[in-house]
Amino acid sequence: MFKLSVFTVATPDLEPAELCAVARAAGIQGVEWRCKETPPERIAEPPSFWGNNRCTIPPDASEEQATRIRDLASASGLTNLALVPYLTCGDVEETEARFRLAASLGCGMVRIGVPAYNERVRYPEQLEAAYAYMDQVDELARDYGVKALVETHHGTIAASASAAWRLVSRYSPERFGVLYDPGNMIHEGMEEWRLGVEVLGPYLAHVHVKNAAWAQVALSESGETMPFAAAASGDEAEPDPLAPAEWKCDWWPIASGIVPWKRVLSALKSVGYDGWLGVEDFSRTYGSRELLQTFVRQIRAWEEERS
Repeated sequence: MFKLSVFTVATPDLEPAELCAVARAAGIQGVEWRCKETPPERIAEPPSFWGNNRCTIPPDASEEQATRIRDLASASGLTNLALVPYLTCGDVEETEARFRLAASLGCGMVRIGVPAYNERVRYPEQLEAAYAYMDQVDELARDYGVKALVETHHGTIAASASAAWRLVSRYSPERFGVLYDPGNMIHEGMEEWRLGVEVLGPYLAHVHVKNAAWAQVALSESGETMPFAAAASGDEAEPDPLAPAEWKCDWWPIASGIVPWKRVLSALKSVGYDGWLGVEDFSRTYGSRELLQTFVRQIRAWEEERS
């Protein structure tokens, strides 16, 4: 059986103590803590994933705060799995601070910074910049005993499993791993699922579970109706062959998007992966409590089908 975790970005309305209780009741076994400062002006706002997220550890958390979070998880029988900050590639000082915090929390993994793809800079130059940073992260991972995670994420030079592997493969899988995120790969970087996990091999360190789908844009930015491309059937003509259809990718519930999660689970099992699956649903379909309960039901049912 896979081990199940929650990335707290997906539960913005729950304080850490509430999250631990709700997660345990749902059958969750581990927590990935969002790590980000919350601007004072956002604290009065309603809870949101990337704004006033109440289940977030501040980057400047004190030793006392870290101890409290560590003890909360431990008292609930949860593993403090990972610290997930929003680091910039090249910022070694902030990266070391997050590794230090992760060690205080008892977290075994930290997501590191990866260059956002910049079309004005040649890819080989961006790759070398990443390596220069990761060479130093390698030392931090060794010194703190915490694994560095490169996430497959659209808009970066690690959008696919193959691209992420190219980043980490020059380092030891004891210190570097890939956070495999099929939902992100619907936006950009999709590969055959089994191929991707076979490419990653020993670098497959963690998996995030969410989903996404594409839909045609109905209105242009100016509010004009966009002509749709005709269905590819019969002799139906395109509305306007000089006006290509525009598409937008957005978040969908886990069972409803493009990622075929049953197939992904089969691919993971085919390579012997029995690690963590972490829920990170941005669809807003469920409240936090129902989200965690539904996630556990889904994974356990789909595992049973594949056994």
